[in-house]
Amino acid sequence: METQMKRVVRLFCLSVSFLTPFPLDPGGYEPEDLARSAVFFPLVGLGIGWVLFLTHSLVFWRTRDSLLSAFVSLFLWVLLTRGFHLDGVADVCDALWAPGEKRQAILKDPRVGTFGVLGMFFVLSAKGLVLARLSGNAFPLIFAPLFGRTVALLLGAFFFPPPREVKGLAEEFVGKVPWYVFSLWALGIGISSFWTLGWSAVLKTLASFGIMFTLGKGMAQAFGGINGDMVGAGIEWGEVVWLFFWRL
Repeated sequence: METQMKRVVRLFCLSVSFLTPFPLDPGGYEPEDLARSAVFFPLVGLGIGWVLFLTHSLVFWRTRDSLLSAFVSLFLWVLLTRGFHLDGVADVCDALWAPGEKRQAILKDPRVGTFGVLGMFFVLSAKGLVLARLSGNAFPLIFAPLFGRTVALLLGAFFFPPPREVKGLAEEFVGKVPWYVFSLWALGIGISSFWTLGWSAVLKTLASFGIMFTLGKGMAQAFGGINGDMVGAGIEWGEVVWLFFWRL
């Protein structure tokens, strides 16, 4: 019989294994575990953020080169996520510009088209641009991955997967995340933002969540629901939105 503590540890390890290259999954996976482990997604994002913050700060301190600091941080960012969410950006961008009846087929196609390449390029370029302007103040890097994975909770809590015959990971996550899990993490980000920069930061946080919810509604209407690729794209776009708001 699995104790409560063992279950918590197992779900945390599952979230780390799912979102990063580190194989911590202890096994014993059940269909409901992905949604249950989602409570730890922002915590994993916070860990990634601290690694990026320390790396960016160290490289800039040693070199005083903002471009090199941005490149190293961005390269590490992609490594720590295996480019997993960028694949979602590519698939959604390719499918979004296709006729309605072809969108689902394009989402399933493993090949990457022109719009997918452009989507990944602009996401990475946007991140690199902001990182290059952080210089010695890399503090926003701590919260960007945290915010992105809280966006995943938002999409998992308030939207539903598209109807299809063959079910995938989206059906185990989207529509299954309790709304209060997202709300608690969002509240935590809001409080942390207030302590950092006051009410202006809280307004930026609310605006960021508002933008991502609107994007979620747009994707849900365009595709008939939210799938795993859209959750990955939401994470990437959320990180970009967060970084740009903090540079305003």
